[in-house]
Order: sequence, then C-alpha cells, then structure tokens
Amino acid sequence: MRIDCHNHANYSPDASQTLEELAETAVRAGAGYLAVTEHMDLGFPNDKRPEGELIFDYRVNERYFSDIGALREKYAGRLEIVAGIEAGFTPEDTARTAAELAKYPFGYVINSVHICHGLDCYWPGYFDGYDKERAYGEYLDAVRASLDAPYRYDAIGHLGYISRSAPYADKRMLYADYADRLDDILSEIIRRDKILEVNSSAGASGSLCLPDPSIIKRYRELGGKLINFGSDSHRTERFNYNYDAVAGMLEALGFKEWAVVRGGKIRTEAIG
Repeated sequence: MRIDCHNHANYSPDASQTLEELAETAVRAGAGYLAVTEHMDLGFPNDKRPEGELIFDYRVNERYFSDIGALREKYAGRLEIVAGIEAGFTPEDTARTAAELAKYPFGYVINSVHICHGLDCYWPGYFDGYDKERAYGEYLDAVRASLDAPYRYDAIGHLGYISRSAPYADKRMLYADYADRLDDILSEIIRRDKILEVNSSAGASGSLCLPDPSIIKRYRELGGKLINFGSDSHRTERFNYNYDAVAGMLEALGFKEWAVVRGGKIRTEAIG
C-alpha cells in the first residue's frame, strides 16, 4: 500500500494546502492511507522568532475533526484518512500538551522535537556559537528526553530535523558520528514499540531522508521493525515526495511492511 503519514494543511500555520486539496492529491497519487498531522507546538518561542518568521499558533478544534469526517465520507473506499497531530516536545510544556491531546480523538500522534535551548533548530540563529558536535548532541538529548513524554504518541518524527538547515559543510547526521546517543534512542523506540518515521523532507541535509539511511540501517540491526513514510508535505506538490526512492532504500535494508495506526493500534501493510 502507498501511504503518507505526515502532512500539514490549513489547520497548520505554515501550510498552503487545504484538507480537500491534500485528500484529492493523495487519491491522484494512488495512496491508500493518509494521516493529516497538523502542528501542535504549544511551547513554540514566537517571542524569539526572527524577522519574517510565522507566528506558530495552534489551530486544531472540533471543526478539524468534522472536516476530516466529511472527507472520509467523500473518499470512502478510495482513501483511508486519519485525523492526527504532530506534537512538538518541549519539556516545560508536557502537562499542557497532555491535556490538549486528551481533549480530542486523535487517530495518530507524532512526537517531534523542533525546539532546543529555547529556539527552533531550523532557524539559522540556533547555531550561533555552536559547533556541529554540540548542536547535534543537544538536539539528540532532547529527542531522548521526548521519548519519556507523559502522553500518548505513536511515532518519532523526522529524527535529524536539526540537519535540514544546519550551516556546516557536511550537514548529515550519520550514525557513526553519534553512535552511543543514537543506540540509546533507537533501543528505547524499539522497547516502547513506537514507530520510527522515515521523513522524505530532508531539506539541505544531504541525506535522502530523515533519519539518514545509516541510522535506519542501525535501527534494523537492533531489531527495529516499525517504520512508516512521511513526506511532511505543506503544499500539494510535496505530497509523497521521493516516495519510491525511500521505499526502495528501505526494502534494500530488509523492510517489507509499513506500520500504520488504526483504531489506536499499530497495523502493518506491505510496502507498495
């Protein structure tokens, strides 16, 4: 089955596509499973954002679920649509995030790290005064802390996010460079039966996907089996971006199935 488990539409402040446009694009692409995962970054440092950056407000409400419900009816039999969320982890905001997650019947929850030392690590200013080892190490420590978040989540999103806009000559986050930290993170993901998202929106990282294939290879060596695909689309032309290349890479590493969430439980579908 062709899937896409990470997408943003008009309930995210940085997306240009509507839910209707996203669903129609998924149908045209031949996808059978679509997770809409709007942003929930309750601790986003809007007061520190660089000039020109968006205000990252949280927009999900009851209408989000009714809109997706209408699309489910419209595309019944052609496309499975899940009303999900991408919950950005900040340690001081876990209680608020837990309360918000409990308010609504989210069908799928991605646990992502965007914020380190009070800044979005996509912003160039995040790296001021940091060499690569320190910047990436701090990010990985935040990812490890996020695995202990006191709320339900199903998958770990875009591991290596920090590399998308890093200023270094070699931006890649390779397994060999952070082996101890990554072994700890990957082993904990496996222990908790969480899904490792393979995100094709790698930006200028130099990697095919996030995490880098070297990290995915190690995940497999450690016994990891639960993976899915997310394009992280914010506009229609990015839906299923690089799907075939990523799926081919995963199959070469020995993965045969996607992990998708239905009714709160992980199910598998053949990679297709």
